[in-house]
Amino acid sequence: MSPLLFASSAFASTILLHAARLGLCAAELRLRAGIAEAQLADHRAHIPADQVECLWSECERASGNPQFGCELLNSMATHCLQGLNILLDSAPDLGTSLAAFCQYLPTVTNCVQSRLEEEGEVTRLTLELVRDDLHHFGLDAAVLTLIRNIARRVGLPAAQVCREAGVAAQQRCTSTLVEWGVPWRVAPSPFLLLPTALLATPLVGANEFLYQSLRRQWGDTRKDGEGDGLSLARIWLRSSDQPIERIAERIGYRQSGNFIRAFRKRFGVTPKQFRLGQYPA
Repeated sequence: MSPLLFASSAFASTILLHAARLGLCAAELRLRAGIAEAQLADHRAHIPADQVECLWSECERASGNPQFGCELLNSMATHCLQGLNILLDSAPDLGTSLAAFCQYLPTVTNCVQSRLEEEGEVTRLTLELVRDDLHHFGLDAAVLTLIRNIARRVGLPAAQVCREAGVAAQQRCTSTLVEWGVPWRVAPSPFLLLPTALLATPLVGANEFLYQSLRRQWGDTRKDGEGDGLSLARIWLRSSDQPIERIAERIGYRQSGNFIRAFRKRFGVTPKQFRLGQYPA
């Protein structure tokens, strides 16, 4: 696999955390995939896609569980997408949120390319695979997480937001789709068919100030070619009352102490001091 393909280190950390919750030895899995611990220290870092694919394979070997990727749905955290879900949650409506997802996903991973295309009464959200041999664990997690998050954002059941899902032949998420009442069929690339009228639905968590602030931040991130989770945290601290530990988790820090130290080094104050309006002289 081309070394130019990558996934975020935050996503690799999410996989390992899920494996640990299932009783697997995360350190051994990481070593078998050739991922150094230092690669996970910076949640903005890019992990070569071949190492992530190897990690999926090691998880499959160690767990013997073909539903590993489906179960990852319950372990997915916002920090997995480096704060992108914060922006998507705060968008004014579903169409704007999905357009932002397609725009900014390449800064998190380039293993898939997302497209949003209106087809009359339905709109297709496609995850076009860069390679057709990507491990089904990641594809299962992606499809199920997208459906669940769309449903959560508009406050409707999955069956009402997704008229049909397309899954790649190697995927194993079909039993979950059936449980949710979502029709499915095998397709070259995963896709979701959404009612076009649904795109105008206001989001439950809409926050115009937060959305516009994060758009500016992600615009700078995209231009610079690297994530900037600490600046995302500064916006979140200013515009919400979320606990500092939760903000640290959402931007990819597994230990809040590491987040506090990094924030103070970057901005000269702790997150708590910043939230209270105490800025360095």
